[in-house]
Order: sequence, then C-alpha cells, then structure tokens
Amino acid sequence: MKNYTPSPWKTEVIDTINGEPGYWHIVQQSTKGVIGDVQSVNSSDAQLIAAAPDLLEACIEALSLFDNYPQCYEAIGTYQVLNNAIKKATQ
Repeated sequence: MKNYTPSPWKTEVIDTINGEPGYWHIVQQSTKGVIGDVQSVNSSDAQLIAAAPDLLEACIEALSLFDNYPQCYEAIGTYQVLNNAIKKATQ
C-alpha cells in the first residue's frame, strides 16, 4: 500500500463563490498541512475527500471479515466492492 498523509483530515473554507463557500483546503489536522484543494459550491465534495483515510481503513477492516468469517462469502458483491475500493485507493 502506498503511504498517504495520516488522518484525521478536515476541510477549511479558503474562498467563496458569489458569497458562498466554494473553495476548500483539505488539511491534515495535526500538522495543518494542506493535502489538496477543492473547488465546489457543494461542501459534500470536500467532506468526502477529507473522510478518505477513514473510509479506506473501514474498507480494509470490513474486507478482513471475509477472511475471518467464511460465511460472509455469501455477500460476494460486497467483497468485490470493498476490494475494488481498496485497490483504487492504494494503486
């Protein structure tokens, strides 16, 4: 797995579009280092990116259930979704 900036990440408004928040920094909370910028009038875009490390960790933990509980293989579609998300995040 590639190294990424450790969580937690958060969003900070850095500018506005027509008086509304529209430009966001994604920052690593403990260092305040900027990870990326998002231009969107929808704060949900920035919040989703800020949640990425936590979502990756949750996917990895959920995928481990398939290894520990073979009966989970009945949900093979879920296994594939988790596996694809992890690959997308780590390749």
